Amino acid sequence: MKELIKITEQNGNRAVSARELHGFLEVKSKFAEWINRRIEEYGFIEGQDFSSFSEISEKPNGGRPTTEYAISINMAKELSMVERNEKGKLARLYFIEMEKRATQKELSVSDYPNQNKILQAELFSLIKANLFIGDVTKIARENGFNRNTVNSVVQRRSYSPEIIKVLYEKALENKSKRRAELEEMISVLKA
Repeated sequence: MKELIKITEQNGNRAVSARELHGFLEVKSKFAEWINRRIEEYGFIEGQDFSSFSEISEKPNGGRPTTEYAISINMAKELSMVERNEKGKLARLYFIEMEKRATQKELSVSDYPNQNKILQAELFSLIKANLFIGDVTKIARENGFNRNTVNSVVQRRSYSPEIIKVLYEKALENKSKRRAELEEMISVLKA
């Protein structure tokens, strides 16, 4: 599907320019009036549905800075729907399709992006086999992680490269301790 309205992504959140959507929908009223009316009318929440910011640019005739709005895909779909015109319907279907594609892409990449599943299984097997009781809590506390999040990564229900790295290092440390203890026990038995 051809890009109708640019969708940007930052920190895992997708958004579009409200001004660009306004232009695409061919709304007759001025942008500032339209967006403010829609925000009030439909109860959109700043920080959740949209972010606003002033854009300072060189204006040949002077004037005030313009306020721009980055709106969530859900807000864009709703604004498109309430315009009740062909462009609104087209935009709404476009956003639905783009969300579907993004979701499919996330699922196809799997929970562990760009990595071989066999190596992942071996990595987590090593981690689980070499974590001692209390290690998850200790790792969380020492590194400022949420204990439940660390546990979720250990169980492979979520993915965090930073947590996996710490778990792996702890597992290797524990494995070395076990090896040293076994070697000491063997030397004691031989004596």
